[in-house]
Formats: sequence, structure tokens, C-alpha cells
Amino acid sequence: MSVHIKDGTPLHGPSLCDTCARAHIEKGYRTSEHLVICKAQEPVHRVTFAVSDCSDYQDKNRQTLWEMEQIAWTIAPRGPKGRAGFVPSSDAPANETEIELTLDETD
Repeated sequence: MSVHIKDGTPLHGPSLCDTCARAHIEKGYRTSEHLVICKAQEPVHRVTFAVSDCSDYQDKNRQTLWEMEQIAWTIAPRGPKGRAGFVPSSDAPANETEIELTLDETD
């Protein structure tokens, strides 16, 4: 008879704090020299254990919606009947080798 426990306690693994944008991490030359300070809540507090799950986790390798909006391009039509966006290569004119890029400064 085998027993399967869903979401059981893992015995080891990397801490979520290592990839969290809200964590302040200091590492020394020895493995015992490791300091993690959580800045997700006020007051900030020291984390003394490896975290496996956190409700305030924010992955520092992913951009927020606001950051993505800041780098996004706005594609506008060329004229009154032009369509904005990309076209399949089969619909593109064969002699068109240049790309037109129009930047609007909106501050």
C-alpha cells in the first residue's frame, strides 16, 4: 500500500528569498555568513530560515506590468486607411526592404 501526500513538507530546496525583488541579501565568504532581510512588510525583518512559500513574493527576474508598459512600442497606422500591426510575409510587398519607425514623444 502506497501513500501519497499532496503538498507535503519538502525536506530541502532553495529559498524564495534568493529570487525575490523585496529581499536584501548579504552573503559572506563562509556558508554561515548569510543575512536575509525581508522588505515586503513594515517593519522590515530578518529571515532566519529558508522560505518555501511567501504571500508577498515578487520575482525579480520578471517585470511588473508598469515596467512592461514603459518599454512597449505603440504601433500606429501610416495613414487613414492603413492598418497598425504586423503583416504575414506573404502579404508584404517584395520590393519593400526599409522599415519606417515613427517615435512620438509624449511626456
